Amino acid sequence: MSNADDEPSLTEQLPDSLIETLDTLDPSELHAVQEYVEGRLESIHPPLEKQILEDATGEVVDIEDEGIYTLVRVRPPAQEESEADSGPISLYHVTRERHPDGEETLHWAFLGDVQE
Repeated sequence: MSNADDEPSLTEQLPDSLIETLDTLDPSELHAVQEYVEGRLESIHPPLEKQILEDATGEVVDIEDEGIYTLVRVRPPAQEESEADSGPISLYHVTRERHPDGEETLHWAFLGDVQE
């Protein structure tokens, strides 16, 4: 069964043998599978905060995870140390972006400068 966008349903994306095995598990075993899957996904996709810290140009002042997107406040790298406390901080809307080749990168959208 497919959805309206002609994408396969979740069960169509999984091997039948896996679905059959999952259907035999009790709740505690299903929770163990869930924890395993979450750990596996995290190992494939590093936490967004870690990616932001590695990718940012300038000093990251604050990261607010809002679920499907993240707000990031960054002090521009060219800002002199004496201006650091009074200068503007750049606010970005950051999301993960998947490219046609499967690569995933961060998409930084500048929202404007804000005062601390």
